[in-house]
Amino acid sequence: MSSSIAAEVFEVLHDLLHLFRARLLESLEAVQPGLTFNEFRILMHTGRHPGITQKELVEHSHTDKAQMARTLAQLQDKGWLERSASEADKRVRCLQLSTRGQQLFDQLRSRREQIATELLSDFPAAQQALLHDLLLQARDSAQATQP
Repeated sequence: MSSSIAAEVFEVLHDLLHLFRARLLESLEAVQPGLTFNEFRILMHTGRHPGITQKELVEHSHTDKAQMARTLAQLQDKGWLERSASEADKRVRCLQLSTRGQQLFDQLRSRREQIATELLSDFPAAQQALLHDLLLQARDSAQATQP
């Protein structure tokens, strides 16, 4: 029984993401022992989006609110994350990296970039750009068809 090319695309994406994540997890231990993948994801997203709210992080990550609150508290306890009241609504807490968190973010971003570059090293820049554009187009199309 053969699969459709559309289904195969997602199988290949899954395999590629699995390889990327496995290499990333190995690398995380060298950068910051004990850092979990969820902590990594939150630090990376917060670093790219300073001032993001906890609610926005929950929506982006599709994580349970309680789990997110626990992870954010752990990141704050480790000195990597700071929370402050929103200027617009004092009930809303905005997240940003601390100085230590920014240093860790810079190291993690560098490792992530290095691993991504290694995994796509056989592809010239033009092919990488084309792949990126096609994936953006697929994502946008899929989002447009959501109910």
